[in-house]
Amino acid sequence: MRHPAGLLLAAIQAGRGRAFPLLLLTVGALVLNGIDRTPLLNVREALFDQYQRQMPRARTNEPVIVVGIDSQSLVKHGQWPWSRDLVAQLVRKVHAGKPLALGIDIVFAERDRYSPEVLSARIPDLPPDVLAALPDPDRELASALRDHPTALAVVGLSKALPGSTQPARPLPEFNPGTGLDQHLPQYAGALASRPLIEKSAAGEGLINASPGLLQANSERGVLRHVPTVGSINQLPFLSLPLEMVRLALGGGAVVTESGAQGMTAIRIGDYRLPTQANGEVLLHFGRASSNYYLSAADVLAGVHPPQIFDDRFVIIGFNSTGLQDRIITPLGESLPGIDIHAQVIESLLSGQALQRPVWMAHLETATLLLGGLLLIATIPVLRPRYAVISFTALGLLLIAGGYLAFFGGRWLFDGVSQVLLLAPVFILLLGNTLVVADGRRRDAELQLQRSREDAARVAGELDAARRIQMGLLPDPATVFADERRFSIAALLEPAAAVGGDYYDCFRLDDQRLCVAIGDVSGKGVPASLFMAISKTLTGVLMRRQADLGLAVRELECELNRENAEYLFVTAFIAVLDLTSGDMEYACAGHDAPILQRAGQLSRVDTSAIAGPPLCAAGDYPYLAGRMQLLPGDRICLFTDGVTEAGNGLEMFGLGRLQSAIEDCAEAELQITATTLRDAVRRFEAGQPPADDLTLLLMQWHGPAASER
Repeated sequence: MRHPAGLLLAAIQAGRGRAFPLLLLTVGALVLNGIDRTPLLNVREALFDQYQRQMPRARTNEPVIVVGIDSQSLVKHGQWPWSRDLVAQLVRKVHAGKPLALGIDIVFAERDRYSPEVLSARIPDLPPDVLAALPDPDRELASALRDHPTALAVVGLSKALPGSTQPARPLPEFNPGTGLDQHLPQYAGALASRPLIEKSAAGEGLINASPGLLQANSERGVLRHVPTVGSINQLPFLSLPLEMVRLALGGGAVVTESGAQGMTAIRIGDYRLPTQANGEVLLHFGRASSNYYLSAADVLAGVHPPQIFDDRFVIIGFNSTGLQDRIITPLGESLPGIDIHAQVIESLLSGQALQRPVWMAHLETATLLLGGLLLIATIPVLRPRYAVISFTALGLLLIAGGYLAFFGGRWLFDGVSQVLLLAPVFILLLGNTLVVADGRRRDAELQLQRSREDAARVAGELDAARRIQMGLLPDPATVFADERRFSIAALLEPAAAVGGDYYDCFRLDDQRLCVAIGDVSGKGVPASLFMAISKTLTGVLMRRQADLGLAVRELECELNRENAEYLFVTAFIAVLDLTSGDMEYACAGHDAPILQRAGQLSRVDTSAIAGPPLCAAGDYPYLAGRMQLLPGDRICLFTDGVTEAGNGLEMFGLGRLQSAIEDCAEAELQITATTLRDAVRRFEAGQPPADDLTLLLMQWHGPAASER
């Protein structure tokens, strides 16, 4: 039974490591589609807030003035609630400046505490004539509102409560379209101003968000979107800032644009504002400014001329700690609620709002799947470093795409969530790649270890072959230790572990000495085997056959018998009569030896008897030549590993060999052989040997030398 870890590893590596990432990618696409129910929603909203922090809306003009009932106003005119005749004075001060529209972000739901009816109930002892002389503050406020483009605030309630009323100023002309009303916020009741006051106003607007949105915003502490329109008891109402714009334009109709999923935009006159399907506006916030805030106390005192309100939207609301509602914006600023109304008006007039249509979610899913499939297709075939670079590039592309979309059209594209969902896919793919790479590395190490073992075994075998090959060669100093008639020195250095050169020297009888040198074509083991056969056959045939030419012919015949590799060998064989100095020799394609006589160098004449290399022509009638040696003559036999040694530019050559021989003409033969070898190696200047190097030096001392 397989270990659970092995089963997991097998599952991960299924389909070349692509099956499990495909499953993760599918899960990631489902998570992205239902992101509102996952912790990733916080990541998305933080990303969209970051967009706004880095690219806030430019507030180039200030069409709105906020008249705030601030701490200064409360100190001067008393605590809230003020008498409504004082509010009426404030309204008249604003209207004196001919504003485009006035919005009052205050609900006057109860009777004024200074009204005659309230005072009569609180102070029963007041004389009737005094009460009759007192003004009615509610009527004063209603009078101040009448005949001006003024909008009052309405608070929608999810449940009808005691004291809640039906607002009297719904939109006069509004057609949400078939099925659109189900997407809009619905309210069962409302908290509105007293009928006397609201009937005097030109319109009423909602100042709260939809019930679900209000809860969501409060949980996260950041207001990101506000409604544009809602329904109270099936009657439509705009939000307060949009109602102000409608009144400023003459109170015309409001047109909605919609699609299959709900609203897409709202039009008021020539102004258009993109919305979400439920009619909410994703506000593109601008930086807060105190330039458009005026204190209600200063307005009442006449500090500001009425002309300051000309052609402006004016909002009266609370701007004092303890009275105002504070809103946290995506820019991280804590603002009074009336500032949000100002930002909505600015957004409508500029037509700027953030856009996240329904198809944006489909686009994000498509890019997630496309990016995931691209990773699944490429990561398994890339090296780990390139895999990391590829994922990093894809992640940066997705994140940069979000910033570019926001910069170019204020589109909200979530690239970060896609990167987070693609990260497990990439990690799994990379992990599988590393597992496969580790397996390959282990296999490579095992193969390398085996190769090293094989190489060591081969090296050992070659070393043994080298020892065997070198053991086949005679040591003249040992074989002829007691010989006085001649001297022999030899040296052989293979270019590789084993080589194809050979030499031999042995007495045929007490009066005759045979020397031979050969060079097999090729190198390495085949040449070394052929060399061993050639040397052995040379010794056997020379001892058996008295005719040198016939012996060479028989040698070629035997070598040709089993020559599957078609190798050939050059050879020079000589038989010296130790008594007379007569030397008989045969040459099979080999370089003619160098004769040193009385300080002069010459080449042994092989022109008349030289034949091709053994096994090169077949059945060649080799002949033998003769020459007479004088006492003291030296013969130098060599292979082409000497004359053809190179330094990368030129070869050592025959001339340098002769010059080296002349430099050590009086030295002992073994010293001469070593000196010649050293001269060749110096000339090579560190270049690897191109061929085996073999030297065989022989000196005949004369027949009388044995008697000394």
